[in-house]
Amino acid sequence: MDILNNGNEISIIVAIAFFLAGVVKGVIGIGLPTTAITIMTFFISPLMALGLNLIPMTVTNIWQFSKADNPKKIVANYKYFAITLVICILITSFYANQIGDNIVRIIFACAVLLFVSVNFFGFNFKMNPKHDVFWQSSLGTLGGIFGGAASIWAVPVTMYLLMKNVKPKHFVDVSGFLITIGCIPVSVGYIATGVFQPNMFIYGALGSVTAVIGFQIGEKLRNKINAKTFKNLLLIFFSIAALKMIIQSLVEFEVFI
Repeated sequence: MDILNNGNEISIIVAIAFFLAGVVKGVIGIGLPTTAITIMTFFISPLMALGLNLIPMTVTNIWQFSKADNPKKIVANYKYFAITLVICILITSFYANQIGDNIVRIIFACAVLLFVSVNFFGFNFKMNPKHDVFWQSSLGTLGGIFGGAASIWAVPVTMYLLMKNVKPKHFVDVSGFLITIGCIPVSVGYIATGVFQPNMFIYGALGSVTAVIGFQIGEKLRNKINAKTFKNLLLIFFSIAALKMIIQSLVEFEVFI
């Protein structure tokens, strides 16, 4: 994964991908890794996209959580989700480099399609507050499995918060915390296994800057555009991209030959 030979092209891809992903995150509160990695995989390998995503994902979610109302209370209320998420990501992140681009691509595509299904068709199941610890632990574990392998754990986070029927601002605050906390173990795994390489740092820093700019624009747009229409168009794009990734992987596996 030597990216120095195409530095200018990578810079443009990263800058545009994370700017657009930042806008998405600013509008709906989630979707930065999903958007950025989906865009980048049109041009570069999935494993390289995972590595390039690491710094911008961490920076933007710290930025998002820094604006949360009562962050100490959020940490206390969602500690079980955070603990199981961290443990499982720490384990699975060490295998992303071993399973290869095609499997990573399929896992990511399946996670994206699940994300689309949850958001497009709705998720109306409401949990009993007495079972909160169970759901935090269960969905935190699921998030850790997706998170380590494909750097996307927003799907179980979204499902859990929809089950709790939280208010939009609280959704943004909590998702910022849970994605931020997951960045710690995924960083350990990706650095240790070479998914993130030192020569990616400058591109990650560039992506962080454009993502924050996009995030700020998205925040301003949040109350000025039809969020439902924007979200539906985004989900259609995700669906097409995910299907493209699955077909590409199956072709490379020679399933259709």
